[in-house]
Amino acid sequence: MTPIQKPLAVALCLAALLSTRVVAAQNVSGEDLYKQQCAACHSVQKDAPQGMGPNLLGVVGRPAGSVVGFPHSKEFKNALKGKSWTPELLDKWLENPQKVAKGTYMMYQQPDAAVRSSIIEYLKNTK
Repeated sequence: MTPIQKPLAVALCLAALLSTRVVAAQNVSGEDLYKQQCAACHSVQKDAPQGMGPNLLGVVGRPAGSVVGFPHSKEFKNALKGKSWTPELLDKWLENPQKVAKGTYMMYQQPDAAVRSSIIEYLKNTK
């Protein structure tokens, strides 16, 4: 991540976080929540170019940090070495990535368990 990309990623994540209070109160599909809160940095399309975050197509069950060509942070690699993206790990990650891998680039946090669950359910079906 370049010096210019990191502040932009933080700004986008903060904007997504601020929008979560409105979204959580509505009955919104996991796909729509993903589009509102994740798609600015992540893709779920086959062969899509990397964004600020890695492509999440088929992420559930995939080894963490295994997206070829994506520059995961040293902190991410150290904290998640040997782990796979289970629904439980994704839930912890979306709730607070810094608790899972302190110093990682991802700043997004989703305090609402129902929103996290909907996003994870959507990601389970992206293959």
